[in-house]
Amino acid sequence: MASDANIVLGQDTGRAGFGSLLRRSLAAHAPIILLSLTVLVLLKFVGILNPRVVEAKGLDLVTGILTFSVPLALLSLLVFTFANMVLTVRPASPTKELYLRMKAVLGNPRRLAMGVPMFATLLTFMYGFTMFKANITAFVPFSWDVTFDAWDKALHFGVRPYEWLLPLFNNVPATILLNVNYNAWFIIMNMFWVYFAFVAAPGAERTRFFLAFMLTWSVGGILFATLLSSAGPCYFGRLGLGPDPYAPLMASLHAVHAQFPVWALDTQDMLWHYRQQGSSYGGISAMPSMHNATTLLFVLVCWNKAPWLRNMMIVHAVFIYLGSIHLGWHYAIDSYLSWIIVLPLWFATSRFANWWEAKPQQQAFARDVEVAA
Repeated sequence: MASDANIVLGQDTGRAGFGSLLRRSLAAHAPIILLSLTVLVLLKFVGILNPRVVEAKGLDLVTGILTFSVPLALLSLLVFTFANMVLTVRPASPTKELYLRMKAVLGNPRRLAMGVPMFATLLTFMYGFTMFKANITAFVPFSWDVTFDAWDKALHFGVRPYEWLLPLFNNVPATILLNVNYNAWFIIMNMFWVYFAFVAAPGAERTRFFLAFMLTWSVGGILFATLLSSAGPCYFGRLGLGPDPYAPLMASLHAVHAQFPVWALDTQDMLWHYRQQGSSYGGISAMPSMHNATTLLFVLVCWNKAPWLRNMMIVHAVFIYLGSIHLGWHYAIDSYLSWIIVLPLWFATSRFANWWEAKPQQQAFARDVEVAA
């Protein structure tokens, strides 16, 4: 990703107006936009079939975008731009250089015409996913937790994976490290969003990322999450499924929480409260793990990038896997299925992306939004 710094610093020398570029951008990104709209249409359709389906209010949605999504995207762009700057040029005046680099993206009509539709599409898609997640149990009640717990134990030689990890991570520094890494996933995901939306040059790699990302969430986070409806280890006891085998894990996390905040516990309580209130923000789903799915996707995206970047994503993915178990979010097999979903989608989208970007109109659009170094 650092190799595209010249794109960020380029000057807009094109003659095409913003409106014209925006219209062509919508056409250039048609498959990705169509996928996002399909999720919305399906959400409306299932809402007609089942009156128990709930959606967020329009005002809440707009407020969430303005107060969370947009600021987080700007912060992610700032972090990416700062890291890129430090790694590539190390300027004498970092503040001025950072300002110029941010301006080169946010003040460039070509970057905006290319990026704004994609970022809006991602927000629309994630809204649809969030609403589907909140309504999973309106169609399929949580019914797989006992089975997944048994499978987890059988696959790991009669021991639940958290029991292996607890001796290593049952302390404040280790637990907080896993929790910080788990929460950093939101920033890292948004950094990939803003990079591929606003910074990366148009082409097969960019299209492949968007398609693989959205299909991963569609297949894993909507289809399989509904078919294999489960809440996860942290909610095992609250579901009243009998003796809670994860009580020792949750007790250890609360012991750490008494010394230093474990944000996962507060989030778990918040989601359960929303669920009890019937809120559209109460989405709970364990299988498959979308944290683990997306971190594997990030590793694949960076596989042919700079070694330090690829290795950093691998370390992040490993700690996401460990954190998903130790923080009580997931059974280990939630991760295994997520990886099985991601890999074929990643390779399948390559062929489509290459075919789509080989079209003459796509190549013409890429030339028109390309920013000279």
